[in-house]
Amino acid sequence: MDAPHPEGMPRKPRKVHLPDEDELAFRRALGQRIRDLRAPKFSQDEFADEIDVFRSHMSTIERGKTDLKLSTARRIAKALGMELDELLKLEQ
Repeated sequence: MDAPHPEGMPRKPRKVHLPDEDELAFRRALGQRIRDLRAPKFSQDEFADEIDVFRSHMSTIERGKTDLKLSTARRIAKALGMELDELLKLEQ
């Protein structure tokens, strides 16, 4: 049961966002780009340490299994020596 809202009214349940095929394809393409850029310089474990995430989370990012936060994407770009907009330029 949801905790009551301060005014005594129950809170609305959170909306659940299910990604469509386009979003899943974007996540996979971005994850592959990150892997391709990372691999010559870092192991996955070293890179996870560099950007301050768990290695398991780095794996989900590279496989496109997570909705990447902008703050994490910025740290990834910085560790790769590029700007965020450059990281997000994907092949069509």
